[in-house]
Amino acid sequence: MTLHAPTHPAVSDRFAPLHALVWRPEPGSSAQHRSWTLERPRPSVISPTHQRTLLAADWLAGVGEAAREAFMAALGVTKVAAGEQLLHQGEDSVLWYGVASGAVRLGSVSASGRQLSAALVAPGEWFGEGPALGRLAEACSAHAHADSVLVSLRLDTLRRLTAAHADLRHALLRWSAVRQRAAMEAVLQAASAPLSQRLAACLLDLGQRFGQPQEEGFRIALPLTQTDLAQLVATSRQRLNQGMQDLRRLRVLDTREAQITVLSTEALQRRARLPA
Repeated sequence: MTLHAPTHPAVSDRFAPLHALVWRPEPGSSAQHRSWTLERPRPSVISPTHQRTLLAADWLAGVGEAAREAFMAALGVTKVAAGEQLLHQGEDSVLWYGVASGAVRLGSVSASGRQLSAALVAPGEWFGEGPALGRLAEACSAHAHADSVLVSLRLDTLRRLTAAHADLRHALLRWSAVRQRAAMEAVLQAASAPLSQRLAACLLDLGQRFGQPQEEGFRIALPLTQTDLAQLVATSRQRLNQGMQDLRRLRVLDTREAQITVLSTEALQRRARLPA
């Protein structure tokens, strides 16, 4: 007797293997009374442009083609509006997020109630270490800084992928190490560097990740208020305004039309004490 796989879509879907199904929260259910339903995984709807952005990340450089394809196929895609909250500080999350386009602002509230911005997450970068490192409570809250397209990966899916692909597991360890090193460098800079150096370094970092080249400098293609910048460099709006005025007076910076344009990358590197 020869057995043939069913060809009718309705019959084929009905007999999907159990390991291919995923649990999803039912629409309208609350966090306190969550209802779940078992569904077939949805097909990837990541655009080719977004795929290229995500796969260009440094931490994926050593990952093989099979692991890359499995990784991309497992991602969910979500569009979020500017201001929408994605993560809550201190709460558990089962999703690890990547930015396909737009920007996400990470922030935290100190014990004294002061609001701090830890970082802006650019396209191709990831945030939400909890699921990636074993379901730890989130250290930061996360809000969409601009209209964005995000991808996400569930904790159980991430574990399955890293168990099946050693190169992806090693890449995730690299990602974690880079994040920890960047966090330590930020703490050291905030504790020891003067404001002018911190501001210059922050503008250079924003230009590298969100900048559009222009003659000898670049324009930061991201809406930023003085409050946003002040939180990123850990200072007050008044002190930040003075630092911006100094850069404008030296013709290093132009802030007309509500946009930040660096007129000379080399001059800004000198202010940040970085090699040109």
